[in-house]
Amino acid sequence: MNGSRQHHARQQFEPPQLERMRIAAESLISCYCSLQASGGHLLSGLMEGGPPIQWEHYPADDVIDKALGYQFFYHSHSPLDRDPSLEHGHFHLFARMEQHAAGVDQLAEQRFLAALDAAPAKDASTVNLLCISVNETGVPIRLFTVNRWVTGGHLLSAEATLKLLDSFSVDTEHHRAVADWLKAMLVLFRSEIQRLLAQRDKTLRELALRQTPLLLENESAEILSSMSIDIDRQIASLVDCA
Repeated sequence: MNGSRQHHARQQFEPPQLERMRIAAESLISCYCSLQASGGHLLSGLMEGGPPIQWEHYPADDVIDKALGYQFFYHSHSPLDRDPSLEHGHFHLFARMEQHAAGVDQLAEQRFLAALDAAPAKDASTVNLLCISVNETGVPIRLFTVNRWVTGGHLLSAEATLKLLDSFSVDTEHHRAVADWLKAMLVLFRSEIQRLLAQRDKTLRELALRQTPLLLENESAEILSSMSIDIDRQIASLVDCA
């Protein structure tokens, strides 16, 4: 719904954050170097070497870490819905409420939903966190957020969502490269994600003021905030901060 370009002006980071970003950048570079050396693709393991089938989850039952309380899946939309020349598909990231509900400020989230004239999701076991788009070569190109109805999970405030993303980790034997890639992406683009989530909540508040009916279930409101990203420029910007 709202689009913005990645902010490339020189940013000031605290030394601990800058060091985390540099470690994340090294992890991503290592990932792509390994893929290039092996002739592999970031998505090969998820798709077991086959072409993507539109709307299918990869893997079919998601990658789930019940101990750490996070999960993700990848899928592609139809060409009528998303331009395949721009986006191959995207990852959906989730937190599991069973493991993380105790760490959520329930009163603050009640106030967040009340401001949107919305009730908590019924029978939802996950929290919808973030989406990351990649192109056909497996390079990330966009971050975006979606409305609650898209996945059926809970939708928490920007503050609570960012807190969950800061701890995102999936310990998996079969899809470790992708899980590590996602974790590194969340660190490298944390500042952008923080702005993206703030824009999502701003969009929701504006829609609530317009008295959009059943706001979080309204299918006319799908993508709530979106930001194009450039991984090469982001990594290069770390050199400028040295």
